[in-house]
Amino acid sequence: MDYLLSLINGVVGDEELARLLFVGAIGLSAVLAAATLIVLVNGLRDPMQRRLVQLKRGQAGLAPGQRPPSPLQLMLERVGQRFDTGEDAKTSATRTLLTHAGYRSPSALQVYWAVRLLLPLVLVGLAFLVLPLIPKLSLEKSILLLSLAAGIGWLVPAIYVDKRKEARMRTLRAAFPDALDLMVVCVESGLALPQAIERVADEMAVSQAELAEELALVNAEIRAGIPSTEALKHLADRTGLDDVQGLVSLLAQSIRFGTSVADTLRIYADEFRDRRTQAAEEQAAKIGTKLIFPLIFCLWPSFFLVAIGPALVGVLRTFGKL
Repeated sequence: MDYLLSLINGVVGDEELARLLFVGAIGLSAVLAAATLIVLVNGLRDPMQRRLVQLKRGQAGLAPGQRPPSPLQLMLERVGQRFDTGEDAKTSATRTLLTHAGYRSPSALQVYWAVRLLLPLVLVGLAFLVLPLIPKLSLEKSILLLSLAAGIGWLVPAIYVDKRKEARMRTLRAAFPDALDLMVVCVESGLALPQAIERVADEMAVSQAELAEELALVNAEIRAGIPSTEALKHLADRTGLDDVQGLVSLLAQSIRFGTSVADTLRIYADEFRDRRTQAAEEQAAKIGTKLIFPLIFCLWPSFFLVAIGPALVGVLRTFGKL
């Protein structure tokens, strides 16, 4: 407290005014924190509000394997609704990013914004607690530290979601060839496309759970009455993979014009293998360029030390005797 008071006094230049500002800031912070806690606690404990949230989430009747939303999740949803950006929940770039990362729940957008708004406040509060422990810290450095804490709190959720999106897309891209081969076998054995998708989802439920879940969602949408082409387009939108988008386009044309789905899948499987081969060849061609930096910074210093080191030592000894 004395440290913060001294900082304010250094800025204002008047000790009495600094004390008044310090006491006012503490009082305002306490009032805002108490009001926030009261609003959140009342909203969480109110049975009517909790019931309305469950109805909005579509969880009025929970399945045996599902769990109701936790109090922390409800709190984040309510905070996110307060700071809603006004974007269309279905077409916004943030919703697309969360969908590609695997967060498909209706409240994912509210929770995401709530975390991005609350985490900087938490880190700034922790930074305020750490500042008195750092000796001889100027006001400029204190402001820089607080700004750094707020920036980290704002950027960390976005970086985490982006990394999760990339990891999920890599997993789906690696599992897609096996699923395509299984689908070709199922269709050629006489199964229709929805049944083939269901069988592939069942077979890959253990080895590739994420892709199996996506295929199961496609099968569920087809059973609900959505056309196969629309369900496959939804699959491409959820995954964000160009390979899936190409498959969806080919299957949509095959279904529209009545051509053989098995032939379409087989042709696309061959094209996909060719693209994988080309991608592998491209990565192999880049190896020579990528090895330049390890050679320069790791191998060449050792080579010069071994090759020129003894001669250099002999030269130094010879000139030392002179």
